[in-house]
Amino acid sequence: MDGTSIPAAASTLASLLVILLVLAGAAFLLRRLRARLPGGAHMQGTIGIIASRALGGQHSLVIAEVGGARFLIGVSRDTITSIARLDAHE
Repeated sequence: MDGTSIPAAASTLASLLVILLVLAGAAFLLRRLRARLPGGAHMQGTIGIIASRALGGQHSLVIAEVGGARFLIGVSRDTITSIARLDAHE
């Protein structure tokens, strides 16, 4: 190696490190901002199945909870239908 290749390699590595740090920072900021947007990361994991009952064939009723509200849903092989929104005491 001659005397000019070591500084060139160091400059290339430094540039690569800066680019990687900028990308990591952008990914971090995007993740933080996405959590604050409607339908963003804070909505993940808020859908739950409370109860399920098979009706025969490939039909069933499901009570699902989404963001604190409960819904009665009919599920068949080809269709999912919202039947009713349930009150808290039902």
